[in-house]
Amino acid sequence: MKIPGTVIKTFFPKPGIKVPVNFSKLKARETMLICTGEVNDLMQADLGTAAIQIAEDLRKNFKSAKQQVDDVFSKLETVMHIENRAKSVPSIHSKILRGAMEGDVTSFETAKSYVLDGIGSRIISKSLKPLNEKEIIGMIDDVRINNNPLTAEQKVLLRNYIDGKTLTPEQEIEAFPLFEKFAQPLIEKRSQPVVDNLLLSITKSRMMKEGLTFDEIKAKGLLSEDLIKRLQTETIEPLDITLVNNYRGFNGLPEFSSRQIQAIRKVTEGKVVVRSRPDLADYNRFPNEGYTKDEVKDFALKASGYRTAQANVVHANGALGELQFRGELTNRFAEYEHIAYDLRQNKNTLGPIFDDFKRAVSELSNDDYAEYNLYLEKCYNYYNRLELGLPAVKPKLPKKFNEILSDDSLRILHDKNEAMLKDLEKDFKPYFVAVV
Repeated sequence: MKIPGTVIKTFFPKPGIKVPVNFSKLKARETMLICTGEVNDLMQADLGTAAIQIAEDLRKNFKSAKQQVDDVFSKLETVMHIENRAKSVPSIHSKILRGAMEGDVTSFETAKSYVLDGIGSRIISKSLKPLNEKEIIGMIDDVRINNNPLTAEQKVLLRNYIDGKTLTPEQEIEAFPLFEKFAQPLIEKRSQPVVDNLLLSITKSRMMKEGLTFDEIKAKGLLSEDLIKRLQTETIEPLDITLVNNYRGFNGLPEFSSRQIQAIRKVTEGKVVVRSRPDLADYNRFPNEGYTKDEVKDFALKASGYRTAQANVVHANGALGELQFRGELTNRFAEYEHIAYDLRQNKNTLGPIFDDFKRAVSELSNDDYAEYNLYLEKCYNYYNRLELGLPAVKPKLPKKFNEILSDDSLRILHDKNEAMLKDLEKDFKPYFVAVV
C-alpha cells in the first residue's frame, strides 16, 4: 500500500542494479526519522532522503578536505599516490540502514553519525626494492629478542620462514615472532615518512584546539627533536584524528610498527583510541590461540587478513573522514577481497557477472568460510611480503573450494564488473527515478 506523502521510485545502488523503494518528498533536514528496529515503507523513504542530503553535504566539503589530506602526505617520496572520494548515496544508504535496523536512527543527526568515513582518503605507499641474499642475512643477524641475538637454530628457523618453506605448526608458532622483529625495519622504512607527517599534523591540531605550546611538547617528550624543529619551521596542515586502527590478520604484519603506534599514542596522550596488537615476541601468545572478542577488537585483528592503518578524522570544514594507509599491492587485493564477506553480511549490490561466485559463497559452511578466510589472509601476507621486498610464494586455493573463489578468479570478475559499470555509467545520472 502506498504511504501518504511518498512517491514510489526505483533506487539504483549501482548502474544496472535496481531496488524499488518508497522515497519521501520531504527534505531530509525537515524530517524526523523514527525507527525501533523494524524498517517500514515510510522509514525507508526517509532513509533515502537522508542519504541524498548527507551525500550532497559531503560533495560540498570534498574539495577542501581533499586538499587538506594532499597537503599533509602527497609530497612524500615514499607515497605513490593518494585516492580521495566522497561516499556515494548507495554506500551512505547502506550504512544508515544498518543503524536503522539496530534501532539507533531517530533523527537526521543520528543518521549522519553512522557515516564516519564520509570522505575517504587512501595514502598508498610505494613498494621497497627486493632484498638480496646479503641484505637478508644481515637483517637476520640484527634481530634481537629481549635484547638477545638469535641462536643458530632460531636463525635457521627464521630463514626457512622467510623463504616460505614448509614448517610444522609448532615451528610456525616459534618463527612468527622472530619474523615480526625481522620485518620491523622494513615496515618502518616504508611508512616512517607518512607516520612522521601524521604525528606533526596531529600535534598541530592539538596546538590549535587545546593551546598546546612548544614548551609543553618538549617537556612531555611528545615528539623527537627533529620533528619539533620541523613543526617550528614548516607549515603543517592540522588533522583532528579521533580513532586509529592498525588492522592486520592473526598471522600478518601491520602497516605501522609497534614503535610507530607507540609514537601515535604518545602524541595523542590517551585522548584518541589507538588499536593495535603488540608484537608477539612481547605479548607471548600465538595469533590463533585464546583471543577474546574484546581483544580481537582492541588489537584490530581481522580474520580475512585485511590490513591497513586506518584513522578517523574530522576535517577543518567539519566533514567526517577516514584515512587509510596501505601498500600498492595489498590495496589492489583489498578492492575485491571483501566481496565474500559483504555477501555473507547481506550487502549484495553485485551484478549478474557475480552470480556463480555468489552461489559458491552461499554454499560455504561456517567452518569452510573460516578456512577460506585463512586462504585470503595468506594472499594478503603474500602481497605484503612483495611490498616489503621479501621472498614470497603465492598461496594456492585449497582443492576443496570452487576455483571461482580463488584470488585470480575474483580479480578477473572484479575487473570485468568494473569495466561493465564504467560502460553503464556513460548514461547513468540519477540514483532515484520515478516508476511509471
